[in-house]
Amino acid sequence: MNKKQPGMAGILATSILMLSTAQAAPPEWPVITRQDVEFAAHTLASKHIGAVAGHLHVAEALKNGLPVALAEAAAARDEQDYLRTISRFIYGFGDPHTGINLQLKRTGWTGLVIDRVDGQFKVIWSEKNWPYPLPAQGATVQSCDGVWLGTYLQTKVMPYQSHAPEYASSVSEAARNMMFERGLGLAPQRCVFKLADGRVQEFALPMQALQDSGSISEKHILEVRKNYVALARDVGVYPLGKSMHWVGMPSFGVKDGGKAYEKVYASLEKLKQDKWIIFDLRGNGGGDSSWGTRALAALFGESYSDQLSSMGGYAKFMVASKESIAWAKNYAADPNFAASKTVFEKMIPKLEAALAAGKHTALVSGDDRQNPQTLLAALGSKPAGPRIAAVIDRNCFSSCMNFLQQIKAIPGNAILGESTLGYSPYGEIDRFKLPSERGYIYIPAAYYLVAEAAREPFVPGIPYTGNMADDSKLMAWVEGILQSMK
Repeated sequence: MNKKQPGMAGILATSILMLSTAQAAPPEWPVITRQDVEFAAHTLASKHIGAVAGHLHVAEALKNGLPVALAEAAAARDEQDYLRTISRFIYGFGDPHTGINLQLKRTGWTGLVIDRVDGQFKVIWSEKNWPYPLPAQGATVQSCDGVWLGTYLQTKVMPYQSHAPEYASSVSEAARNMMFERGLGLAPQRCVFKLADGRVQEFALPMQALQDSGSISEKHILEVRKNYVALARDVGVYPLGKSMHWVGMPSFGVKDGGKAYEKVYASLEKLKQDKWIIFDLRGNGGGDSSWGTRALAALFGESYSDQLSSMGGYAKFMVASKESIAWAKNYAADPNFAASKTVFEKMIPKLEAALAAGKHTALVSGDDRQNPQTLLAALGSKPAGPRIAAVIDRNCFSSCMNFLQQIKAIPGNAILGESTLGYSPYGEIDRFKLPSERGYIYIPAAYYLVAEAAREPFVPGIPYTGNMADDSKLMAWVEGILQSMK
């Protein structure tokens, strides 16, 4: 007996059912995670200047981190496992020049911000109108999810941040970030606090999804962060006491073609009789260091500033690759990097020649036979002009450190504020999209020869123990310190 064949409607219904079933099938997280980890490892090994040049802290991180990441990839069961695995692998290099952007946004908050204050973990912000009871600002955190908070941070939070654990501010940075949700699930469920009246109380800390407005919103969180995340004043020159001026340098990654910095240089040329010029470098994560060097040229002339610029890197190598050549061409054409256009243009033929010769790296500027101590000893006498001070914090990084090295070479300088992260001798960042298209990794292609050791933090000669984000108190303190110096 012939079976009745399904009509067109039946075929269509069956096809839709099959399609919806296929669409609903869970992603193969072990496969996705492994392919992204393997891609990242291969790209790091072949494109990261530290790996290509055989630098210990890069080669070891790659060798030791990859087997762990592959084992975690095999056990990945959901998106959070994926995010944790790839993030832990990349952040294991402990250098913000080597990173990953997974396009993660803040999606939740517990209503608290924690920080390390005088050796203890304190509540530095507590929302007053919150759906659940919270400890008040000033309470001390004793433990979270059954362990001391320091241990919780080390095991649960710090593996997923670029602030390597050996630096003074790294635990603080982890504590500040732990109460927010970004897809990694790092926040504790419950914590025990010692309150102002001496009572010890446990609080449940359910995560609240962010809303479009109100106290549980991204806009409000950004306002809260201004209370504890330091950022230099806007690019400009500000009077500070008698014969002193404060220069805001929040970033060297300009967006206006350098117009604001050009105004700074014009002002500085008129302030050569000042006693002190203070460069505010809080939160300056880098960009083009020449914006800083040109400020010194405005004060002391180009001849002296040219000598100082070598203190931030007396020779520079880059990976000889098509990507490096394309990178140099792109930056040479970028109007926001016009001040360094000729520098980028000079790199291109050197990179092309090295690539054609089959070399892995190319010396694109300077002389690697030089010695930093010899260069410093040969530095000419400081021209007449003001003394130079710099205010730094944990987020002065990359080109900010380059500029800081120049300032440190000027006799009579003063470095104030908070210790930085470890110095990274790398730069010239390029992006590589992950196979899963869930984001990209970014990797440095250049290596600078300098006096500082790789990963060595810059420690201020005069440390500040107050809140680095409080402009008025910080500036008053700096003024008092500098006025007292002979």
